[in-house]
Amino acid sequence: KYFTNIGFLLKGVLGYISYVAIYPSFLAPLIHKIRGVNIVNVHNVYIAPNVVIDSIFPEKLTIEDNVYITRGVKILCHTNYTPPLQKLFKAENIVKPVLIKSGSFIGVNSIILPGITIGKCSIVAAGAVVTKNVPDYTIFGGNPAKNIGVVPRHD
Repeated sequence: KYFTNIGFLLKGVLGYISYVAIYPSFLAPLIHKIRGVNIVNVHNVYIAPNVVIDSIFPEKLTIEDNVYITRGVKILCHTNYTPPLQKLFKAENIVKPVLIKSGSFIGVNSIILPGITIGKCSIVAAGAVVTKNVPDYTIFGGNPAKNIGVVPRHD
């Protein structure tokens, strides 16, 4: 049902364009905003090339100011089940919002699963698989990601 409407196709095409966009630095965030991602200010967010943001529900992602999302990151806002699993779970899919708070850094090739909040000024280490919320001012890494450090605060 998702794959037959023009909105889905447009989100896909724009997602691909943003996947390869390298210059100017606000281009990828701007394209994602057009796709439906909630970005506060496209000039204060960096999204590297080769980043995949949910293809069907990009509008479920919110990115606050001064966020860096590096190469190869995958951000998922939904899970589609196979027909046998749909019968077991009595659901076609699960859709949950993702929030990336201001000042956060998302490391190379990390994966953020549906329903996750990345806290203010937090770091997600390279290759991390984020399965639970990341508190403010923390460093999460590993698979599954866990707290591996603290970001020092300078007030």
